[in-house]
Amino acid sequence: MRLRLPCVNRVGLIHDITQCLAKRQINIVSLEVEQGNVFLECPWLEPEREKAFIQALRKIGGVYRVETIALMPSKERAEQLNAILGSVQDGILTVNQDSILTQCNMAAVRILRLSLAASMGQPIDDSLAGNLFVLETLRTGKSFRNREVFVDSKGGYCIVSTLPLRNRQEEVVGAVAVVRDIREVRELVHKITASRPVTFADIPFTSTAMARVMEQARLYARSDSTVLLCGETGTGKELFARALHSGSSRAQAAFIPVNCAAIPETLLESELFGYEEGAFTGAVKGGKPGLFELANEGTLFLDEIGEMSVHLQAKLLRTLQDRRVRRVGSSREIAINVRIISATNRDLEKQVAGGLFREDLYYRLNVIPLFLPPLRERQEDIRLLAEYFLKRFAGKLQRPVQGFTPAALERLQYYDWPGNVRELENVVERAVNLVGGTAVEERHILLGRRPPSRQIQVPDVRFETYQTLHERLAQVEKIILRETVKRFGSARRVGSVLGLSHTAVLKKLRKYNLNQPHQANDG
Repeated sequence: MRLRLPCVNRVGLIHDITQCLAKRQINIVSLEVEQGNVFLECPWLEPEREKAFIQALRKIGGVYRVETIALMPSKERAEQLNAILGSVQDGILTVNQDSILTQCNMAAVRILRLSLAASMGQPIDDSLAGNLFVLETLRTGKSFRNREVFVDSKGGYCIVSTLPLRNRQEEVVGAVAVVRDIREVRELVHKITASRPVTFADIPFTSTAMARVMEQARLYARSDSTVLLCGETGTGKELFARALHSGSSRAQAAFIPVNCAAIPETLLESELFGYEEGAFTGAVKGGKPGLFELANEGTLFLDEIGEMSVHLQAKLLRTLQDRRVRRVGSSREIAINVRIISATNRDLEKQVAGGLFREDLYYRLNVIPLFLPPLRERQEDIRLLAEYFLKRFAGKLQRPVQGFTPAALERLQYYDWPGNVRELENVVERAVNLVGGTAVEERHILLGRRPPSRQIQVPDVRFETYQTLHERLAQVEKIILRETVKRFGSARRVGSVLGLSHTAVLKKLRKYNLNQPHQANDG
């Protein structure tokens, strides 16, 4: 039975209440007094006896009324506190001045891998208390905020904040430690800062070559094996790496790209593997996690892997084999679960033969190779990509451009694109900035260099056959026609490139008995 007695604040009131209980031989389980209220908890009474007892309480001077309640105030506050502690994702521990654990929520049990039954009411483990800055807070009364610490029981890093508990005399009588799982912190940061994911649907193409690559890539995405993306610069290796990540079971975790060629060798090791406080001059206080740790449960994309030094290649190989990383300046190893996607525009087999790349690392990275063809080998995609970029930049730059003139498209088709898709993107953006009307003209297509002419193999002069000049020129003309048809596949395009009419091209093809393009290609 629990009762609340709203009352006046007078001397002797509690005495009168206890006398009423003693007279009826009713035990007091608990008694709490707050301003204007007395709370009383007693054993269960039979209904008639309970009714008589309540009537007696109402007759005590200063008692306004007697109400039945569900919980005593202290119990209600304890229940609310437990509900709050149980609802938060952060681990919360409290200790008294003797380092005895007085409060611990389930999040702390999960993060620190504690045994709650064995820990509550016991002195907190010294190594754990030291790592969590609890002992330092009890000793000095100093708070610590967002300190990264390694916890042995967890085998990994946590973020810890502490606060001293003080009495009315400002004496430290305990401490509170708030612990965050560093993986959950990183996941939160990833959700806030991550850009829109790239999927295979975001990669436009119509060519047969790209269709084959895309079919392979979709299959590889479902695997968790290491992928090596090979191709010339500008072919979209990072775009494919992001799409592979988005199509994998790790899509909800982080995708961390790092350009191995853009970071000096002296910094790349600490960027990849992290470092402890004081590991070297200039090291950030508290240390820093490496990209392997940041990408845990997700994907780490190592671009330009062929530029990595042999020293780092050895450390990378060990990490891939053991699935563990060790920060610079640390003796502890941290278990990781990361998928590696690497990319290169170099011939790694030649580098292996020349001693510039470790053979064992090459085989570790080259589990699933994916070759991205250059743009000149997928000419069917040039128009599609150009129009895709045009639409994007026209909207971004707020220009009324709607398309290309035939001559502008012909200029784009004839260029060799040494910079591949990246170069095409830059050329289209430049054109959109230059155009004043609704169509991009040929004069707006500013290429980085003149379109390279194909090297025509001129027949050797054979004096024993006494070839005339006309005969030798005919041989060169035949080669030019054959190579141009092979590249452009359309009599109209061949004529446009060579400055001939459509019928003149067909006539010359018949003259030299060359395969004529399909009429469908001339539409």
